[in-house]
Amino acid sequence: MKQDSKTISQSKRIWMMCVLLFGAFVSLLAETFLNNAMPTIMRSFNVTQATAQWLTTGYLLVVGLMIPMSAWIFESFSLKQNYLTMMGIFFAGSIICVFAPNFPVLLIGRIIEAVAAGGLMPFIQNVILLMFPPEKRGIAMGITGLVIGFGPAVGPTISGLILKYADWQMLFIVLSIVSGLVVLLASFAIQNITTPKNVTTDVISFLEAIFGFGLILYALSEIGNTGKITLILGLCLIGGLVIIYLFCRRQLTLSEPLLDVRVFKNLKFDLCTMLSTISNIAMVGIELVLPLYLQTTRSQSALTAGLVMMPGALVMIICNPISGGLYDKLGIKKLSLFGFMMLLLGTLPMLDFNNQTSLVLIASCYALRMVGISFTMMTTFTAGINQVTGKLTAHANAGSSTIRQIGGSLGTALVMMVITLNSAHASTNNGAAQGYHWGFILMLIFALVGLVSSFFLPVAKAEHK
Repeated sequence: MKQDSKTISQSKRIWMMCVLLFGAFVSLLAETFLNNAMPTIMRSFNVTQATAQWLTTGYLLVVGLMIPMSAWIFESFSLKQNYLTMMGIFFAGSIICVFAPNFPVLLIGRIIEAVAAGGLMPFIQNVILLMFPPEKRGIAMGITGLVIGFGPAVGPTISGLILKYADWQMLFIVLSIVSGLVVLLASFAIQNITTPKNVTTDVISFLEAIFGFGLILYALSEIGNTGKITLILGLCLIGGLVIIYLFCRRQLTLSEPLLDVRVFKNLKFDLCTMLSTISNIAMVGIELVLPLYLQTTRSQSALTAGLVMMPGALVMIICNPISGGLYDKLGIKKLSLFGFMMLLLGTLPMLDFNNQTSLVLIASCYALRMVGISFTMMTTFTAGINQVTGKLTAHANAGSSTIRQIGGSLGTALVMMVITLNSAHASTNNGAAQGYHWGFILMLIFALVGLVSSFFLPVAKAEHK
């Protein structure tokens, strides 16, 4: 990929990056925008909680499935053409959701949104990787991390405010208006700083990724929905794992793989990718679970649930740029240890949540968790990318982003499955509270795994060797 970013002025470059990140913010906001509306949507379409969660877990999964295509998309088309097309697709999906007459059509609209969102973040990250050398990527990725973290974090708060005065359709009207505005701004602001080249893609690999991860997510979600493991669901889970294995084998035989899995031979890259994935699970998991917990077991309004999560969103604004700057100075090990320790400390009190727990304490625990996520998710991602050089960089970006996003989807489905299976009497507050208690325990386990694994990260001096 030829880089022509030096041919545009600094002011135009900043303006272009603002528009790019604005579009990414809209697509990431959509990840959690519906979390506060789940109870309302469940009543509107008469669906269960496990079925309604597909609007979030399905969105995350499709985003993850599209990411392996990002390297091919980035290299095959011009920057402006790519961006306008993706934002146009997102706009179309939002319009479909506005007029959805039933749950399947609403889910289809969400999937169309996710198709666009799946290409946006790796696309923008690739632009940043072109424009900044490794020693200056920390602060750039910190700002990008602000968008990645703040979008999903502020989603429940904004949606809670909207739902106070309007129905759930207004959420998609807002997304339609904002994404249409982004398309208009992009038509003037975006300039082509890359030169497309003729690159082929493997359709079989793409289908294998879709069916493999799709079967795994379907099995986990249905186990949570039905409360039991059937033969069919067991076969779906095994079949999904087998297909993913075949996908990985196929990538090793192709001259131009959809996703070059050779990047995963780098153990330092693998470790950083795993930690970034755990951080993403910690973020999207709690952003789905906490609004449901507050509304179902505490009988709080959508607005109250959103306000409880607002301090965490504000924390993301402050901490993400700071973590990016500190990464350039201190390296990844110290930041990751600090971040996962904060995540652990924020999760521990959740094990004792009950009907008398102060909303201030709940908000404080959530905010402390977001401090930890701010210091781990994008910094570990950046540290992993910095372990890879040359033509594998785009594939490393796609690979790490894919694992992080699909991991977030599967992790969220796993948390919801644990909550459902442990809610012995889901129709009562006590039964539901017991399910959420076990969901918080699972999140604590994720935090512990991240903290222990962080000890194996390289120190700052050895990080780039």
